[in-house]
Amino acid sequence: MPAMDFMNEIENLKQKNKDLQMKSIMINDTAYDVIGFESLVDFSATWEIVEALIGNQENKSQGSKGFQSKNITWNKIEINKQMQALYEGKLIIWDRAEEASLIVDPVSQPLYRSIEVPVNESVIYGAKDAFTENSQQNIGLLRSKYQSKDFEVMTTQHGKRNRRFSFLILKGTTDQKMVEMIKKKIEDYPNEIKQVKDIHVAFGFSKFSLITRVSSTELPENAMEYIEQGKIVFFMDGYPFALVMFNTVFDVFKQPSDSNYLSVFVYSLYMLRIVGIMIAVLLPGLYVALITINPEMLKVQLALSITESRQFVPYPAFIEIIIMLLLIELITEAAVRLPISISNTIGVVGGIILGQAIVEASLVSGVLIIIIAATTIANGIVINFENGITLRLMKYIIVIFSALFGILGHVIGLLVLCSYIARITSFGVPYVRWKKEGIQSENQ
Repeated sequence: MPAMDFMNEIENLKQKNKDLQMKSIMINDTAYDVIGFESLVDFSATWEIVEALIGNQENKSQGSKGFQSKNITWNKIEINKQMQALYEGKLIIWDRAEEASLIVDPVSQPLYRSIEVPVNESVIYGAKDAFTENSQQNIGLLRSKYQSKDFEVMTTQHGKRNRRFSFLILKGTTDQKMVEMIKKKIEDYPNEIKQVKDIHVAFGFSKFSLITRVSSTELPENAMEYIEQGKIVFFMDGYPFALVMFNTVFDVFKQPSDSNYLSVFVYSLYMLRIVGIMIAVLLPGLYVALITINPEMLKVQLALSITESRQFVPYPAFIEIIIMLLLIELITEAAVRLPISISNTIGVVGGIILGQAIVEASLVSGVLIIIIAATTIANGIVINFENGITLRLMKYIIVIFSALFGILGHVIGLLVLCSYIARITSFGVPYVRWKKEGIQSENQ
C-alpha cells in the first residue's frame, strides 16, 4: 500500500472531520503518526499506552506477515480496513519508514452511562441492574450471571452505520438454525436498520401487526431466563434493551422474576393478571353492548341506576366511551412523554379534576368513569409495555363489534381476536405455544 495513498486519505478525512487528530511522535529517531477521532479516543489517557507500545522499536524485525516487535505486530493493512478501524474508535499508529500500521484499542471517551437501576420495568424481588446502550457492557452483565462455556456470543454488522448485532446463545438450548436464519435476514436486508420496527420488517413480519414479534427487556435477570427457555436474545448497538425472539402468549402475564416467589404467590399473580387482561379488553365493549343493544340482560336495579346516570348525557354510549378512551390515551401519552417533574401532575389533573368536571357537566355518565378507571388500571398489570399497547388497541375492536351487534358482536369480536392470535407464528414457532422450552424453574 503506497504511503501517499494512506496519508492523502487521512488529510482528506481530516478536512471534513475536525475531530480527527493526527499527532506525531519521535522515538529512537523514527517518526510515527498517531491517528484517531478525539470524540472517540481519550488521547491524554492513551498516550502512555502508545509510548509503551512503540518505545522498543530497535528490536523490530521483519516477519512473514509484518514487523514483529516484542508484544505487537505491524502489518500493511488495506486503507478501507484502517478507515473502518478509525470509525470504530480504534487508534492507528503509522510507521512512516516501514509504511506499516498498528491498530490499537485505546482508552475510549466515556460515551455511555454507567449501570443503573431499571427505569421502565419495576423490580420488587430480583436484581436491580439494568442494560445500557453499550452492547459489550450488556453482554458482560449476562456473562457475570451465567459463568459457563455453554454461553456463547455471535455477532454480525449491517448497513452504512455498521451497527453491530450480538446474539447470545446457550449451547444445547437455543435453536442454532434459527439464530443463523435471523443473522442472514439481518445481513441480507437491503435498507438501513435504524429502529426495532425495521427489525420486524427485516424478519418478514408485517409492521401493521397487532402482536409484537420482537419484545424487549432492560433486566439482565429476565434476559438470562429467556435464554434458558430457548428464546433468542440479541442486542443492537445503541439500544439499551435486550431484544427477545420469540414471543408467546404466556409472556403477557408471566415475568421471569416471578420465579423468586413461592408457587402459591406465583399462580395467584398469574390469575390476577389474566383477570386484568380480560377486564382491559372486554369491559368497555361489554358496557357498550349492554347499554346500546342488550339492556334487557341487566338487572332492573342496575339498569335503572345506569339510565339515571345517563339521562342528561347527549351522546350514545359508543360515542361516549370512545371520547373517554381517547382522552385516557392522551393523558397516558402525555404522562410518558413529559418530563418526570410534571408528568405526575398531568396524571392527577387528567384523572381526577378533568374526570370529575366531565361528569358534573353531564358529558359522560358516572358509571362510565368507573369502567374507564378499571380498564386503565387493568391495562397496566400486563408484562411488557408493548403488550400493554396491544391490549389498548384490541379493546377498540371489541367496542366496535359490540356497538354494531351487541352481546353477539362482543363474542364475535373476541373470536376474531382469538383466531388472529392463534395464526401468528415466528419462524415456525406459534404464538400460542403450550410446550415448555429449555430449562424451567420449579415454579414454572
